[in-house]
Formats: sequence, C-alpha cells, structure tokens
Amino acid sequence: MPTGIYKRKSAVDRFWEKVDKSGDCWKWTASKANGYGIFRINNKKVYAHRFSWLIHNSPVPVGMYVCHRCDNPGCCNPGHLFLGTAKDNMQDAKKKGRLAIGEAHGRSKLTAKDVQEIRSLYRIRGEYSGKVLAKLFGVNKSAISKIVNNKKWRHV
Repeated sequence: MPTGIYKRKSAVDRFWEKVDKSGDCWKWTASKANGYGIFRINNKKVYAHRFSWLIHNSPVPVGMYVCHRCDNPGCCNPGHLFLGTAKDNMQDAKKKGRLAIGEAHGRSKLTAKDVQEIRSLYRIRGEYSGKVLAKLFGVNKSAISKIVNNKKWRHV
C-alpha cells in the first residue's frame, strides 16, 4: 500500500473479526465485562450483543434491553436476542432460575432460619414489634415489615 494511504475498517468489519460463529451461540472473543462483550466505537464502549442487535435489526429504543434467550452474555447471535424492558429481563431471569434469592444473595443479612424466627416472634405481639425485631436482627424496620407481610422471603 502506498505511503500516506490508509483505509480504515468499518465498525461492522471490526465487530465481525471478534465474533466466533462456529457454534449455535456466536461467541464474543475480545474484551468482556461480567461476561458481556465490550466493543469500542469512536472511543465509546458498546455491548457487543447490543451492537449485533443494531446491525441485524434496528437501533435499540431508549430504555429497552437486549436480552439473551440462550443466557450466554457473550453471545452475539441475533436469533438468540430479544428486546425487553428491565422488568421483562428480570422476569426472564427469575423464570430461568438465574436470580439469587434469600441467603444465596450476596448482600443478604438474614438466613432462612432468621426469617422463620422473625415471623414466629412477630406473632407473639407486644414484646416483639417490628422495631425491636429490626434491632435484634440488624436490619431496618421496613425489612421486618416485608418479611412478616410475606412480601420478601416468600420462599421460606
């Protein structure tokens, strides 16, 4: 190539260089964050699956998610992707058993045994108010209210 002449690859060409289409899931082979492919366009980070959606379908509407049917965050196969709201995405994860609940959740302060004890003590009334239980178990009064009213920890 003559000096001074440089043809830059398009974003789409650079994208495809980083995708392995040899399997059912088209795997992102470059940099990732939490399993999701990261692609740079004009020095901005873009999720690879969202870029795949864009080039195969249309721009992602504001506030919408590009979700994976295959549950493989590194997959860029447009046939495995669908648009959904944040709520749709959470319901999909819940349906597929991908949400950590109860003590399996990394930020949980309580165990299933604690929850059973809270409910049992709350039924006694008088001495064990929500405020007292919150102090005993190191959580806030709102958490106790949600537990005793079966809005949280329903699986226990």
